[in-house]
Parts: sequence; structure tokens; C-alpha cells
Amino acid sequence: MLPVPMTPSFVFASTLFSAPDSAAAPSQEAVRKIFDDVCTMCHSGDGSDSKDPGALGLDGDLTRLAGIRSAATDKMLVVPGDPEASYLLDKVLGTPAMKGDLMPQDMDPLTPAQIKAVRDWISALPKDAASNAGNNEGPSAGAGEGAGQPSAPPKRKVKPFHGTDHIVLPTTTTLGKQTLQYRIDHRFGRIGTERGAFGLDAGVIMSMGMAYGILDGWDVRLRRTNSRKGWELGTKYVPLRQEEGRPVSLGIQASVSWFRDFDVANPWTGDFQLMLSRLWFVDRWATMLTAGYSLRTNHATRVIVDFKDGRGPVLAKDTRDTFDLGFATSVYLGRRRQWGIDLEWLLPIPDGAVTNKFYYRGGDANPDGSKIGAWSIGGSYTTGKHFFQVFFTNNREIHTNLAAPGGQSGNPFKTPGVDSKNPFLKANFFLGFNLGRNFTLGKRVNAKRERQKKEKASEGASARVAGTKGGV
Repeated sequence: MLPVPMTPSFVFASTLFSAPDSAAAPSQEAVRKIFDDVCTMCHSGDGSDSKDPGALGLDGDLTRLAGIRSAATDKMLVVPGDPEASYLLDKVLGTPAMKGDLMPQDMDPLTPAQIKAVRDWISALPKDAASNAGNNEGPSAGAGEGAGQPSAPPKRKVKPFHGTDHIVLPTTTTLGKQTLQYRIDHRFGRIGTERGAFGLDAGVIMSMGMAYGILDGWDVRLRRTNSRKGWELGTKYVPLRQEEGRPVSLGIQASVSWFRDFDVANPWTGDFQLMLSRLWFVDRWATMLTAGYSLRTNHATRVIVDFKDGRGPVLAKDTRDTFDLGFATSVYLGRRRQWGIDLEWLLPIPDGAVTNKFYYRGGDANPDGSKIGAWSIGGSYTTGKHFFQVFFTNNREIHTNLAAPGGQSGNPFKTPGVDSKNPFLKANFFLGFNLGRNFTLGKRVNAKRERQKKEKASEGASARVAGTKGGV
């Protein structure tokens, strides 16, 4: 028997075994439509690999779910004719017998009508449906534990933001325990570049990284960008979470960066950020305020400054820091809030001194640099384990310390030195996207440990019974 990992979409789909077709239940088509709505976005494979949940398809004859046991509880996923004994109902209702996450993962729970369709389908399955599933051992020892199940699932604990990072700013959303994320952040060149193909041919700044949820609310991350050939190691901790019943979510993030580019100034830096967020209007609108402090944010190899003291422009070493205020918001659309309209603004705060004008544009001593900070606007889409976001921005930098000084362009519809009737040549901003993929780790090991504990407890009980009989 293969273990059933408690991962995306419906857990019962994680270990489907091939089986001969059996007569379709009267309500199977309704259940298949539910699967198409909330499952097949993750389970879109050909069903050939029973060890990989993402490679398993949920089309065809769904009676092949019958006779498969959950590795977490040893209950049958589907017991023909008996929905209350089916672990599938536990997973979509969130009963005490459920292990792991409520399904579908990171989405709204099924509606009462959808739950009724699943229940009716199981009730209508013939008793011999499991005999063709290849693992017909009858109902498990836990069968019937779901008796008296509620007709509707509990309210899902909705996370404030779809991504662990919004566009550049970190959010108060964390990965969750034993979850690994692979993420790519990508920025094309300036859209108005002549012969730049909307920025696609104008050079790229990209970051790739891995993050891992050590505990619920505590993540660590390592990522690398080709800008300044930088590495960033960071950690995020969210002690207060709105999804756990608090009025707001509060998080902190700290990171250290190393830039190994040739002759880069200030190669070692650090960053600290505080995040405060809240969901509003029936979880349809997320807002977040951030405050950040980044050490030694000027990494230019040559900094020339005119201090207006009669010496003229001179070489200077800029070791000053940057303080930032940030704002991020998402409006969620669609029946399941999978679509988002995203906005972000990051404003570096100089101390008012004349020479500190070069906090803007990366601290490169350009008094004519952008005074509007860094802005981004775009849209996003999420499933149980995928996150995709596309946007326009005036900030090409991605890593915390590099992005802190603000945007690299001013007026978004006017490029200095460009006087053209072609409006695209005047466009003074960049196209970018972020892409993340989550993998749940360790739950298969945990399920195996649970089974071993049950087996030992069962063996111990059998030994005690045998000893009692021998004594008699």
C-alpha cells in the first residue's frame, strides 16, 4: 500500500490506483464538475504515477477512488454506499477525524450543495464498487468515525496575501510547516527602449530562490539575483496572524546580503522590515503597511558628489542607510478569490540634507533622480500550490537591499531625451512577473509514523488480551 501525502487539492487524489471501469454512479457527473472546478488545476497529469499527486488526473471513472485507504488515518477514502465512513467527507468537512489540511487547499471550502453532490455520489455507488479497485479490504477500523458529520465545512482560515512576497515587499503570509517554495522573480528592460520589443529584448534582472516553512508562521529563504551578483539569506516570523483569530497580522523579516560583483561598494549589507496587514470586506481586500531599514544601500563602484564647498565633484564613499515606508494592497476577484488586482508603493525617506538626495535611485548621487519612490501595479492568480503575478513597475531591482532606494524611473510616460510620436518610446517603466510553486514535504513521513504508532498500540493490545486469556 502506498502512503497518501496530505497535499494539494483533494487528499484522496494522491494515491489513485488503476482499476477496471465500473458502472457510473447517477451523480458522478456532478462530482466530476466539482473536481474540474477545484482539483484539476493541480491534478492535471495523465494519472500514470500514483506517487506524484500532481501527475494524477481526476477525470474518467471516479469509482477508482473506492477501496483506497488514507495513509494518515487508515480510513477508506470512499466507502461505497456509506459517505459517513468515507475519509473524503472528513477532508472536505474538517471533522475531528481529519488529518492535515482542509481541502481544497488554500481555497474556499466546498459549498453545502457541492458537499451534498459528493455525499449523494458516494451513497449511490454500488456495494461492489470497491471490489474492482485492487485494494478491497473492507471498511477500515476507523470506519464510522465520521458519523454525525456537519453538512457544511468550517470557515477557512484565509491568509492575508496570496504570496509570501507581494511584488517586492514581504507579506504577512507564510508557507506553513514543512512547505518548500521555489520562486522566480523576473524584470525585463525599459518598455520604451528603441527596438526593445516592449522591454523583452532590453536586458533582464532575475532572482531565483528557495524558501522553507520551519514552523507555521516561521520561514527561511535563500535567493540569488544577477543584479550585482547578489545572494540574500533571510528569515520571516509572523507571531500574530489574522487567520488565527487576531484582528491583524504582524510580522518581522530580517536578511543579510552579499554582492560579489567586481569592485562593488558595500558588498555586505543587512535589512530589517516590520509588516502589519489586515483583510477587509469578507476577505476580499488585503492591505499592508511596512517599515524597513536597509544598511549601506549604495553599491555603485564610483560615487562622485559635489558637496558645494568649493572642491567641485569628488569621489566619496557612501555608507549611509535607507529607511523605507511601504504600502501594499490586493483586491480579490472571482467566486473563489483566486484572481487579484495588486498595488505596491515603496518610499525611501532621506533625512533632509542636500547630499542625501542620492538616497533616491540607489544612492547614486543623482539629484535629478525619481522622487516618487517605487510603484508597481498588476494582477495575480493562485491555486492551491501555484502563484503567478504580472505587473508594471518603475523598480527593476528585486532583492531587499537593492530595491530599498526606490524606483529607477520618474514620470512613467515621459523618458528624458526621447521626443518621439511613438508613445511606447516614451514609456518609462518595466514589465515584470513573479512565479512561485509550493511543495509539501514531510507529511508522508508523519503519516508513516502515525501508522507505526497505531500498529504498535494494536500489537500491545493483542498481547495483553493473549496474556489475559493465558492467565485464565
